[in-house]
Amino acid sequence: MKDILKTGVTLMLFTLAAGLVLGLVYAGVKGRIEKADREAKLKAIEYVLKDPLTGNYLVEESEIEKVVKKTGIESVVLEETSKGIVYGPVYEFKTKNGKIAFVLSGAAPGFGGNVVTVACFLKEDGDFSLNSIRVIEYSQETPGLGAKIAEEDIQKKFFPVPPTGLRRGLKVDKDAGSPPGSPKELRKKGIIKTSDVMTGATITPRAVVTSINLMYEYLKKKFGEG
Repeated sequence: MKDILKTGVTLMLFTLAAGLVLGLVYAGVKGRIEKADREAKLKAIEYVLKDPLTGNYLVEESEIEKVVKKTGIESVVLEETSKGIVYGPVYEFKTKNGKIAFVLSGAAPGFGGNVVTVACFLKEDGDFSLNSIRVIEYSQETPGLGAKIAEEDIQKKFFPVPPTGLRRGLKVDKDAGSPPGSPKELRKKGIIKTSDVMTGATITPRAVVTSINLMYEYLKKKFGEG
């Protein structure tokens, strides 16, 4: 009996010590992790506010930091459904050519966890087009398959998308029967062609289009008038 108690006490003390060490380590790196996450999100916001064709900013660069600082950068849940989550804040910018740009984030289940995407939508005549996206969380996706979503050339397959494509509801080409056509022509029909660059990986790109659809629907409900 004494041996059992001794072993139990030893294990308890070991567990407490290990927990204390882990807690101290986490406390030490938490600030740096949060800082890195904020910097990654800010870079994503800056990226999606560029013209996909020219690479020029749609808004004055000084306005980006000003709006983000005023609105805040910590993520908040705006809407949660069985398909995924829409995150705020929603950043609103006036572009150089007079359009309104909205930047927000969305998440949908991938292979190993949520895939998080930052997107910029442009408001045009009461509807929206997708300007650009940046996938910022994909760490649990399969290396060599879903994790290829990290590649910029692959992310560019998802944008730009005109209002006609968004109204149809985006889907990856495999889910649309793999129709023929260039990526640009297919995006007009709401089809994102990824099977040629992400062979064998459907879950991750499907998560990205799902989050885009959720963000689009949210913007329509909240900002689609006028």
